[in-house]
Amino acid sequence: MGGWQFANVKDGTFAEYVHVTDADGNLAHIPGAVSAHEALYTTDMMSTGFAAAENAAIPIGGTVAVFAQGPVGLMATKGASLQGAGTIIAVETVPKRQELAREYGADHVVDFGDTDAVEESMELTDGVGVDAAIEALGSDQTLQDAIKVVKPGGTVSNVGYHGDGEYRHIPREEWGVGMAEIDIVTDLCPGGRLRIKRLLRLLANDRVDPTKMTTHEFEFDEIEEAFQLMDEKRTL
Repeated sequence: MGGWQFANVKDGTFAEYVHVTDADGNLAHIPGAVSAHEALYTTDMMSTGFAAAENAAIPIGGTVAVFAQGPVGLMATKGASLQGAGTIIAVETVPKRQELAREYGADHVVDFGDTDAVEESMELTDGVGVDAAIEALGSDQTLQDAIKVVKPGGTVSNVGYHGDGEYRHIPREEWGVGMAEIDIVTDLCPGGRLRIKRLLRLLANDRVDPTKMTTHEFEFDEIEEAFQLMDEKRTL
């Protein structure tokens, strides 16, 4: 399974058994070579992060900047690598996330706590800008920065959750006063049997190891503790 409908809308998914509507289109067999631990990531982090890379329209050998390296951003970085990006710039300030970004394919890591992410990204591309930028955080500033680093004709792929404020701002000059032909594309955890089968195939053939992102493991009866840990931001 995977996608918004089964993660947020349908009741009872935090259980050992759950009723699945339209099962033929929503359930995928887990190959023997794939552990349950690995398969778990296909339903959210892998699907969302990879969708960001797919929607970014990264040309083979192209350049991409990925803003934020939480689990979704890390999978976007790996997805960009699998898509054939020639240069991947990861923007992140947390050391553990920076380390994983490199493991997942980032060629450069820009610490926005120490430097201007836009200036550094432009310098790394000789002032040209990137072919695509992925926004995986969900802030007004990172969305603006993503637009600023994309070259004319490029793509901004957003999978960040913009849950605060009433508006998002587009930097007028870098947007080419509306004529830079920059596409802004959004997505939200696509699911379904065929997609999940493709993601499972990547796992079965060792194309990606998402379990590097796991920091803790819990039983079902410890679920409140797990959510508390997330709420306190003590996970990746």
